[in-house]
Amino acid sequence: MADTPAVYDHYRPSGTDYPDGVYRVVGTDADGVTLLRVGDADGRRRHTGEVVTVPTAALSGFEAAENPDGNRSRQAVVRSSLDGLYWSARAFVQTLAERPLLSTAALALLLAGEFGSDALSLSGLQAGALIVVGGLALVYIGSGRL
Repeated sequence: MADTPAVYDHYRPSGTDYPDGVYRVVGTDADGVTLLRVGDADGRRRHTGEVVTVPTAALSGFEAAENPDGNRSRQAVVRSSLDGLYWSARAFVQTLAERPLLSTAALALLLAGEFGSDALSLSGLQAGALIVVGGLALVYIGSGRL
C-alpha cells in the first residue's frame, strides 16, 4: 500500500486477516486509515456497510485495486437510469394527486398559456408568462415542498 493513501483510493487485502474484497479509503489520520468495503473478492460493487480501521503497521498488507463502481455494464447503467426515472415520475404524479385543486390550477395556467392565446387574446409575452408560472407551479407542487 502507498505510504500516504488518500480518501477515495481503493485497495484490497493481500495476505492479511481482513475479509477479501475491495476497500475504499474514507478517512486517514496519523494512526492509520479507515476503509469501507465496497466490493467483493471478484471486484463487483457491493453495499456492505463494513468499515474497518487499519493501523499504520498493517498498511503493507494491502495493494491498490480498481474502483468497483466503474465495472457496471452499459445495460445495467441504462436499466438503473430508466428505473430511477420511472420512480421519480411516479412520485411526482402521486404528489400532484395529493393536491388536486392546486395541481389543476397550475395545469390550467400552463395549458392556457400554451393553447389559449387566441381564445383568450393573449400576447406572446402573456402566454409565455402563463406557461412559465404554470410549469413552475406544477414543479413546486410535485416536489412535495408545499
